[in-house]
Amino acid sequence: MTQDSPAAVPAAPPAPADSAPLDQRERDFLRAKQSRGAPWLLWTTTAIAVACFVPAIYFEPEMRGFWPIAGIALAIGFLALLALSESFDHSNLRDDLAAGVKLWREGTLTGVMKRDDGESWPPIYCIYVALDGDDPTLPTRFSVPWSCYEAVSTDRRVRIAYAPQSLRLLYLSEGDYEYVAVDRQFDPHPPPP
Repeated sequence: MTQDSPAAVPAAPPAPADSAPLDQRERDFLRAKQSRGAPWLLWTTTAIAVACFVPAIYFEPEMRGFWPIAGIALAIGFLALLALSESFDHSNLRDDLAAGVKLWREGTLTGVMKRDDGESWPPIYCIYVALDGDDPTLPTRFSVPWSCYEAVSTDRRVRIAYAPQSLRLLYLSEGDYEYVAVDRQFDPHPPPP
């Protein structure tokens, strides 16, 4: 007797997203998030590091060992990754502004995160939203201010609006709580404990 294996079930398509045009305040908000100087500065720093260390490795025999070259390559690679990340973020914001639309979706708030390195203030706050129709094990992460982080609860239904490329949260509604990014971007953060 043979047992037929069940047919593979195709993944459900994402729930349709309603799109709406960005208003002028949202455009200004996204423009303010663009860092025009950071990508240029990081790429320049990477180029200067290459220009300084490659001749040093070539002309100084003691620099030709495995560990000095590995350390220099690792540092330059880290700088290049930072520059690439900033360039990618800048490009996504530029694409969102060019498209001029935001997406409205519903989902479930699956988690929150506070990243505090103990040296800089304020910490970074994030929320994770499993959007309806998307893979629930891969929730979408949004950076939010502390006031939004403190106000929301996990495992609750939310409705959000966000910029699709840069994943900048513009609006969140959870029950009676409503977060509007353009109105809350300058909320003061409480002082360090």
